[in-house]
Amino acid sequence: MSYINVLADIKKGLVNSIYLIHGEEVFYARQLEQAIVNALLEPEERDMNLNVISGDPQPQELLNLIETVPFFGNKNVIVIRGSNLFRGRKGAGEHDKDSDQADESLLKVFSQFPDYSAIIFTTTEKVDKRRKIYKNIEKNGTVVEVSLLKPKDVKVWLPGKLNELNKKMSHDAQEYFLAVVSVMSQISLGFLDNELEKIALYSERSTITKDDLVEVMSAIPEVSVFAMIDAVSQKQTQDALRLFNEQLAAGEHPIKMLALLNRQVRLLWQARSLLAKGCNNREIADELGLMSFVGDKLIKQCQRFTENTLKETVIALADADRDLKSGRASNVALEKIIIDMCR
Repeated sequence: MSYINVLADIKKGLVNSIYLIHGEEVFYARQLEQAIVNALLEPEERDMNLNVISGDPQPQELLNLIETVPFFGNKNVIVIRGSNLFRGRKGAGEHDKDSDQADESLLKVFSQFPDYSAIIFTTTEKVDKRRKIYKNIEKNGTVVEVSLLKPKDVKVWLPGKLNELNKKMSHDAQEYFLAVVSVMSQISLGFLDNELEKIALYSERSTITKDDLVEVMSAIPEVSVFAMIDAVSQKQTQDALRLFNEQLAAGEHPIKMLALLNRQVRLLWQARSLLAKGCNNREIADELGLMSFVGDKLIKQCQRFTENTLKETVIALADADRDLKSGRASNVALEKIIIDMCR
Protein backbone atom coordinates (compact mmCIF):
# COMPACT_ATOMS: atom_id res chain seq x y z
CA MET A 1 0.00 0.00 0.00
CA SER A 2 1.07 3.59 -0.49
CA TYR A 3 1.96 5.93 2.37
CA ILE A 4 -1.04 8.18 1.59
CA ASN A 5 -3.54 5.29 1.54
CA VAL A 6 -2.27 3.81 4.80
CA LEU A 7 -2.36 7.21 6.50
CA ALA A 8 -5.93 7.72 5.24
CA ASP A 9 -6.95 4.32 6.66
CA ILE A 10 -5.40 5.14 10.04
CA LYS A 11 -7.32 8.45 10.17
CA LYS A 12 -10.52 6.46 9.55
CA GLY A 13 -9.68 4.18 12.48
CA LEU A 14 -8.70 1.24 10.25
CA VAL A 15 -5.54 0.15 12.08
CA ASN A 16 -3.89 -3.26 11.63
CA SER A 17 -2.02 -5.19 14.31
CA ILE A 18 1.10 -5.84 12.19
CA TYR A 19 2.97 -3.32 10.01
CA LEU A 20 6.14 -3.47 7.95
CA ILE A 21 7.38 -0.04 6.82
CA HIS A 22 10.39 -0.30 4.52
CA GLY A 23 12.32 2.15 2.37
CA GLU A 24 14.82 5.00 2.56
CA GLU A 25 12.45 7.87 3.36
CA VAL A 26 12.85 7.82 7.15
CA PHE A 27 10.71 10.94 7.57
CA TYR A 28 7.62 9.21 6.16
CA ALA A 29 8.40 6.04 8.14
CA ARG A 30 8.48 8.05 11.39
CA GLN A 31 5.25 9.85 10.50
CA LEU A 32 3.45 6.57 9.86
CA GLU A 33 4.88 5.04 13.01
CA GLN A 34 3.66 8.03 15.05
CA ALA A 35 0.21 7.93 13.43
CA ILE A 36 -0.20 4.24 14.31
CA VAL A 37 0.93 4.79 17.90
CA ASN A 38 -1.39 7.79 18.28
CA ALA A 39 -4.32 5.75 16.96
CA LEU A 40 -3.69 2.85 19.35
CA LEU A 41 -2.48 4.50 22.56
CA GLU A 42 -3.56 7.48 24.60
CA PRO A 43 -0.65 9.71 25.70
CA GLU A 44 -0.92 8.52 29.31
CA GLU A 45 -0.68 4.87 28.21
CA ARG A 46 2.63 5.17 26.36
CA ASP A 47 5.01 4.94 29.30
CA MET A 48 3.62 1.51 30.18
CA ASN A 49 2.45 0.11 26.86
CA LEU A 50 4.89 1.36 24.20
CA ASN A 51 8.17 -0.46 23.59
CA VAL A 52 10.56 1.10 21.03
CA ILE A 53 13.58 -1.08 20.19
CA SER A 54 16.53 -0.35 17.89
CA GLY A 55 17.45 -3.51 16.03
CA ASP A 56 15.93 -6.95 16.36
CA PRO A 57 15.64 -8.43 19.86
CA GLN A 58 16.22 -12.14 20.35
CA PRO A 59 13.30 -14.18 18.95
CA GLN A 60 12.13 -15.34 22.38
CA GLU A 61 12.33 -11.78 23.77
CA LEU A 62 10.22 -10.52 20.87
CA LEU A 63 7.68 -13.29 21.36
CA ASN A 64 7.45 -12.44 25.07
CA LEU A 65 6.82 -8.77 24.22
CA ILE A 66 4.06 -9.70 21.77
CA GLU A 67 2.38 -12.03 24.26
CA THR A 68 2.60 -9.63 27.21
CA VAL A 69 -0.89 -8.55 28.23
CA PRO A 70 -1.08 -4.77 28.78
CA PHE A 71 -1.31 -3.93 32.48
CA PHE A 72 -2.86 -0.53 31.84
CA GLY A 73 -4.97 0.24 28.78
CA ASN A 74 -6.13 -1.98 25.91
CA LYS A 75 -3.08 -2.23 23.65
CA ASN A 76 0.54 -3.26 23.87
CA VAL A 77 2.51 -1.59 21.01
CA ILE A 78 5.99 -2.71 19.94
CA VAL A 79 8.11 -0.71 17.48
CA ILE A 80 11.18 -2.44 16.00
CA ARG A 81 13.37 0.11 14.19
CA GLY A 82 16.13 -1.01 11.85
CA SER A 83 14.87 -4.60 11.60
CA ASN A 84 16.93 -7.13 9.61
CA LEU A 85 14.24 -9.83 9.60
CA PHE A 86 13.16 -9.07 6.04
CA ARG A 87 16.45 -8.73 4.18
CA GLY A 88 17.67 -11.19 1.55
CA ARG A 89 19.58 -14.35 2.28
CA LYS A 90 23.35 -14.21 2.79
CA GLY A 91 24.08 -15.59 -0.67
CA ALA A 92 22.40 -17.03 -3.72
CA GLY A 93 21.18 -20.54 -2.93
CA GLU A 94 22.56 -20.37 0.60
CA HIS A 95 20.38 -21.84 3.37
CA ASP A 96 20.15 -19.56 6.40
CA LYS A 97 19.04 -21.73 9.36
CA ASP A 98 18.94 -18.83 11.85
CA SER A 99 16.63 -16.84 9.57
CA ASP A 100 14.41 -19.90 9.02
CA GLN A 101 14.04 -20.47 12.76
CA ALA A 102 13.26 -16.79 13.44
CA ASP A 103 10.73 -16.81 10.58
CA GLU A 104 8.96 -19.95 11.79
CA SER A 105 8.74 -18.72 15.39
CA LEU A 106 7.22 -15.42 14.34
CA LEU A 107 4.93 -17.01 11.75
CA LYS A 108 3.34 -19.11 14.50
CA VAL A 109 2.67 -15.99 16.54
CA PHE A 110 1.45 -13.98 13.52
CA SER A 111 -1.04 -16.73 12.67
CA GLN A 112 -2.68 -16.28 16.08
CA PHE A 113 -1.69 -12.72 16.85
CA PRO A 114 -3.13 -11.53 20.18
CA ASP A 115 -5.73 -8.78 19.78
CA TYR A 116 -4.16 -6.83 22.66
CA SER A 117 -0.82 -6.35 20.82
CA ALA A 118 0.39 -4.44 17.77
CA ILE A 119 3.84 -4.46 16.17
CA ILE A 120 5.53 -2.08 13.73
CA PHE A 121 8.71 -3.15 11.92
CA THR A 122 10.70 -0.44 10.12
CA THR A 123 13.79 -0.88 7.97
CA THR A 124 15.72 1.16 5.39
CA GLU A 125 17.21 -2.04 3.92
CA LYS A 126 15.96 -3.69 0.75
CA VAL A 127 13.47 -6.37 1.75
CA ASP A 128 13.22 -9.85 0.26
CA LYS A 129 9.61 -10.20 -0.88
CA ARG A 130 10.06 -13.96 -1.32
CA ARG A 131 10.45 -14.64 2.38
CA LYS A 132 7.55 -16.26 4.22
CA ILE A 133 7.56 -13.62 6.94
CA TYR A 134 7.18 -10.83 4.36
CA LYS A 135 4.36 -12.65 2.56
CA ASN A 136 2.60 -13.31 5.86
CA ILE A 137 2.57 -9.63 6.83
CA GLU A 138 1.53 -8.68 3.30
CA LYS A 139 -1.44 -11.07 3.65
CA ASN A 140 -2.44 -10.50 7.28
CA GLY A 141 -1.08 -7.04 8.06
CA THR A 142 0.08 -3.98 6.15
CA VAL A 143 3.28 -3.50 4.14
CA VAL A 144 4.24 0.06 3.18
CA GLU A 145 7.16 1.15 1.03
CA VAL A 146 8.45 4.66 1.72
CA SER A 147 10.86 5.47 -1.11
CA LEU A 148 12.89 8.63 -1.49
CA LEU A 149 10.88 11.35 -3.17
CA LYS A 150 11.04 12.57 -6.74
CA PRO A 151 10.87 16.32 -7.46
CA LYS A 152 7.27 15.98 -8.68
CA ASP A 153 6.30 14.46 -5.32
CA VAL A 154 7.71 17.51 -3.52
CA LYS A 155 5.38 19.75 -5.53
CA VAL A 156 2.43 17.79 -4.12
CA TRP A 157 3.85 17.82 -0.56
CA LEU A 158 4.76 21.53 -0.44
CA PRO A 159 1.26 23.12 -0.11
CA GLY A 160 0.41 20.93 2.88
CA LYS A 161 3.65 21.83 4.64
CA LEU A 162 3.14 25.55 4.02
CA ASN A 163 -0.38 25.26 5.41
CA GLU A 164 1.00 23.52 8.50
CA LEU A 165 3.43 26.43 8.98
CA ASN A 166 0.63 28.94 8.35
CA LYS A 167 2.70 30.42 5.52
CA LYS A 168 2.33 31.14 1.83
CA MET A 169 5.08 31.17 -0.80
CA SER A 170 5.29 33.58 -3.71
CA HIS A 171 5.15 32.07 -7.21
CA ASP A 172 8.80 32.83 -8.04
CA ALA A 173 9.89 31.50 -4.61
CA GLN A 174 7.98 28.28 -5.20
CA GLU A 175 9.56 27.82 -8.63
CA TYR A 176 13.01 28.52 -7.15
CA PHE A 177 12.47 26.00 -4.32
CA LEU A 178 11.29 23.26 -6.69
CA ALA A 179 14.10 24.01 -9.15
CA VAL A 180 16.69 23.63 -6.37
CA VAL A 181 15.09 20.35 -5.32
CA SER A 182 15.35 19.10 -8.91
CA VAL A 183 19.15 19.44 -8.72
CA MET A 184 19.37 17.11 -5.72
CA SER A 185 20.46 13.56 -6.57
CA GLN A 186 18.52 12.26 -3.55
CA ILE A 187 15.64 14.09 -1.93
CA SER A 188 15.17 13.64 1.79
CA LEU A 189 11.80 14.85 2.98
CA GLY A 190 13.14 15.18 6.51
CA PHE A 191 15.83 17.55 5.22
CA LEU A 192 13.34 19.64 3.22
CA ASP A 193 10.94 19.74 6.17
CA ASN A 194 13.72 21.06 8.39
CA GLU A 195 14.75 23.69 5.81
CA LEU A 196 11.19 25.00 5.51
CA GLU A 197 10.92 25.16 9.32
CA LYS A 198 14.06 27.35 9.34
CA ILE A 199 12.76 29.54 6.51
CA ALA A 200 9.42 30.00 8.31
CA LEU A 201 11.26 31.14 11.44
CA TYR A 202 13.51 33.46 9.42
CA SER A 203 10.69 35.13 7.49
CA GLU A 204 8.49 37.34 9.66
CA ARG A 205 6.05 37.90 6.79
CA SER A 206 3.13 35.59 6.04
CA THR A 207 4.50 35.02 2.51
CA ILE A 208 7.93 33.47 1.96
CA THR A 209 9.84 35.22 -0.84
CA LYS A 210 12.59 34.05 -3.16
CA ASP A 211 15.04 36.29 -1.25
CA ASP A 212 14.15 34.43 1.96
CA LEU A 213 14.96 31.11 0.30
CA VAL A 214 18.25 32.34 -1.16
CA GLU A 215 19.32 33.74 2.22
CA VAL A 216 18.51 30.65 4.28
CA MET A 217 19.41 27.95 1.75
CA SER A 218 22.59 29.47 0.30
CA ALA A 219 24.84 27.14 2.34
CA ILE A 220 23.32 24.00 0.79
CA PRO A 221 25.71 22.58 -1.87
CA GLU A 222 22.87 21.85 -4.31
CA VAL A 223 21.77 25.50 -4.11
CA SER A 224 25.26 26.73 -4.95
CA VAL A 225 25.53 24.28 -7.84
CA PHE A 226 22.12 25.43 -9.10
CA ALA A 227 23.29 29.09 -8.97
CA MET A 228 26.73 28.16 -10.33
CA ILE A 229 25.25 26.41 -13.39
CA ASP A 230 23.08 29.46 -13.95
CA ALA A 231 26.20 31.67 -13.83
CA VAL A 232 28.10 29.30 -16.15
CA SER A 233 25.23 29.28 -18.65
CA GLN A 234 25.33 33.10 -18.62
CA LYS A 235 29.15 32.86 -19.13
CA GLN A 236 29.65 34.70 -15.81
CA THR A 237 33.02 33.21 -14.91
CA GLN A 238 33.68 35.27 -11.76
CA ASP A 239 30.28 34.51 -10.22
CA ALA A 240 30.61 30.80 -11.00
CA LEU A 241 34.08 30.60 -9.43
CA ARG A 242 32.95 32.62 -6.41
CA LEU A 243 30.05 30.24 -5.74
CA PHE A 244 32.34 27.24 -6.14
CA ASN A 245 34.96 28.63 -3.74
CA GLU A 246 32.35 29.68 -1.19
CA GLN A 247 31.30 26.06 -0.85
CA LEU A 248 34.90 24.91 -0.47
CA ALA A 249 35.49 27.58 2.19
CA ALA A 250 32.37 26.33 4.00
CA GLY A 251 34.00 22.89 4.23
CA GLU A 252 32.18 21.14 1.39
CA HIS A 253 34.24 18.35 -0.18
CA PRO A 254 35.25 19.05 -3.81
CA ILE A 255 34.26 15.51 -4.86
CA LYS A 256 30.67 16.18 -3.76
CA MET A 257 30.67 19.45 -5.70
CA LEU A 258 32.06 17.59 -8.69
CA ALA A 259 29.31 14.93 -8.48
CA LEU A 260 26.58 17.58 -8.37
CA LEU A 261 28.14 19.50 -11.25
CA ASN A 262 28.54 16.29 -13.26
CA ARG A 263 24.85 15.41 -12.80
CA GLN A 264 23.75 18.83 -13.98
CA VAL A 265 26.10 18.89 -16.99
CA ARG A 266 24.82 15.45 -18.01
CA LEU A 267 21.26 16.79 -17.88
CA LEU A 268 22.30 19.71 -20.09
CA TRP A 269 23.94 17.29 -22.54
CA GLN A 270 20.87 15.02 -22.61
CA ALA A 271 18.58 18.01 -23.15
CA ARG A 272 20.82 19.27 -25.98
CA SER A 273 20.78 15.83 -27.64
CA LEU A 274 17.00 15.50 -27.36
CA LEU A 275 16.55 19.01 -28.71
CA ALA A 276 18.71 18.12 -31.72
CA LYS A 277 16.44 15.10 -32.36
CA GLY A 278 13.43 17.42 -32.61
CA CYS A 279 11.89 16.78 -29.18
CA ASN A 280 9.78 19.59 -27.77
CA ASN A 281 10.06 21.06 -24.25
CA ARG A 282 7.40 18.83 -22.69
CA GLU A 283 8.91 15.67 -24.21
CA ILE A 284 12.37 16.62 -22.94
CA ALA A 285 11.09 17.37 -19.42
CA ASP A 286 9.20 14.05 -19.33
CA GLU A 287 12.20 12.09 -20.64
CA LEU A 288 14.49 13.60 -17.98
CA GLY A 289 11.91 13.31 -15.19
CA LEU A 290 11.77 17.07 -14.59
CA MET A 291 8.92 19.45 -13.84
CA SER A 292 7.95 21.44 -16.93
CA PHE A 293 9.29 24.82 -15.79
CA VAL A 294 12.59 23.22 -14.69
CA GLY A 295 12.82 21.55 -18.10
CA ASP A 296 12.17 24.87 -19.81
CA LYS A 297 15.02 26.48 -17.88
CA LEU A 298 17.37 23.59 -18.62
CA ILE A 299 16.56 23.81 -22.36
CA LYS A 300 17.37 27.53 -22.41
CA GLN A 301 20.66 26.83 -20.61
CA CYS A 302 21.71 23.91 -22.80
CA GLN A 303 21.32 25.99 -25.98
CA ARG A 304 24.18 28.22 -24.81
CA PHE A 305 26.59 25.27 -25.16
CA THR A 306 27.45 23.09 -28.11
CA GLU A 307 26.80 19.36 -27.71
CA ASN A 308 30.53 18.80 -28.15
CA THR A 309 31.37 21.22 -25.29
CA LEU A 310 29.02 19.39 -22.93
CA LYS A 311 30.39 16.00 -23.98
CA GLU A 312 33.98 17.17 -23.40
CA THR A 313 32.97 18.62 -20.00
CA VAL A 314 31.51 15.26 -18.90
CA ILE A 315 34.78 13.54 -19.89
CA ALA A 316 36.83 16.22 -18.11
CA LEU A 317 34.72 15.82 -14.94
CA ALA A 318 35.25 12.03 -15.03
CA ASP A 319 39.03 12.58 -15.33
CA ALA A 320 38.95 15.13 -12.49
CA ASP A 321 36.97 12.73 -10.30
CA ARG A 322 39.55 9.99 -10.82
CA ASP A 323 42.49 12.34 -10.23
CA LEU A 324 40.97 13.94 -7.11
CA LYS A 325 40.25 10.54 -5.55
CA SER A 326 43.80 9.36 -6.27
CA GLY A 327 45.38 12.61 -5.04
CA ARG A 328 46.80 13.52 -8.46
CA ALA A 329 44.75 16.71 -8.79
CA SER A 330 43.63 19.69 -6.70
CA ASN A 331 40.59 21.98 -6.73
CA VAL A 332 42.26 23.87 -9.59
CA ALA A 333 41.16 21.07 -11.95
CA LEU A 334 37.52 21.87 -11.20
CA GLU A 335 38.09 25.61 -11.53
CA LYS A 336 39.60 25.02 -14.98
CA ILE A 337 36.51 23.05 -16.06
CA ILE A 338 34.23 25.88 -14.90
CA ILE A 339 36.36 28.46 -16.77
CA ASP A 340 36.35 26.34 -19.95
CA MET A 341 32.53 26.06 -19.81
CA CYS A 342 32.21 29.85 -19.50
CA ARG A 343 34.19 30.52 -22.67
